[in-house]
Amino acid sequence: MRKDSTLLAFAAVALGFLILPIGDAFGKLLAVDGISPFQIAWGRWVCNWLLISPVVLLVHGKGAVRLKDAPRQMARAAGLACATVFFFGSLAFIPLADATAVLFVAPLMVTAMSAVFLKEHVGPRRWAAVLIGLGAVLLIVKPGTGAFHWASFLVLGAAVGFALYLVMSRYVSQDAPPIIGMWWMGLTGMLAMSAIVWTVWEPLKPEHWVYFAAIGVAMTLGHLLVIWAAARLQASAMAPMPYLEMVTSTALGFLVFGDFPDGLTWLGCAVVMGCGLFVAWRERLQDNSLPIENSHKR
Repeated sequence: MRKDSTLLAFAAVALGFLILPIGDAFGKLLAVDGISPFQIAWGRWVCNWLLISPVVLLVHGKGAVRLKDAPRQMARAAGLACATVFFFGSLAFIPLADATAVLFVAPLMVTAMSAVFLKEHVGPRRWAAVLIGLGAVLLIVKPGTGAFHWASFLVLGAAVGFALYLVMSRYVSQDAPPIIGMWWMGLTGMLAMSAIVWTVWEPLKPEHWVYFAAIGVAMTLGHLLVIWAAARLQASAMAPMPYLEMVTSTALGFLVFGDFPDGLTWLGCAVVMGCGLFVAWRERLQDNSLPIENSHKR
């Protein structure tokens, strides 16, 4: 690949991960207005599916969506749908940057799950990184202090759901192009939330519909940029990129909600990031990594 094309791909993936937390910020606006996380997740997935469907038809044609792929694709998407509900549920109580930082532990959970449930070999150095990273989460959620909030368990639940989604991605990601996987995720999330949302539905103000649309646009555009770049860059080069989300999450958390992470949160976030990068590096050496296009949680 030419140098200018490589720089463009890096710019695209950086922009994609910087854009994604914008959707989270609009989700937090809905959450603090008392909208149920099921209703927020419903709006997120409906808007995402409506936006991604024309792109799929334009790029791959209607034949790209195969019904025989539905069971595996929808099973994978179920983990992400649960993560979405837990994450948006936490945002009514937890600062945006703190919630984002906790979610960075999900790839470490994938390593642990792969060793325990899939019997994959994980060496002592990766196990040490996993345990240190999981321990560092305590610096972010601060149990036993006045800064602790029970909604931290919701963020951890979102991390578990995201980790399950990533584990499933090991077996599903090769079935179809990543954008088709996005289409199935949108459909699965929309159907699952539609079965529940009527029980918790709250009347929406006009600005709420704008927030829903903004979530869909930010999530869809961000993911499309990441997918486009992933086809042009090595996965090892992209491994640090998801941590750019912390930049936007921190900025929006401060400017919109008046929240700013304290020193312990930054320390915990740095340790989790460092452990995640170390595990990713070790897994690259063994060619046992996850596709970067499946690296996002909501």
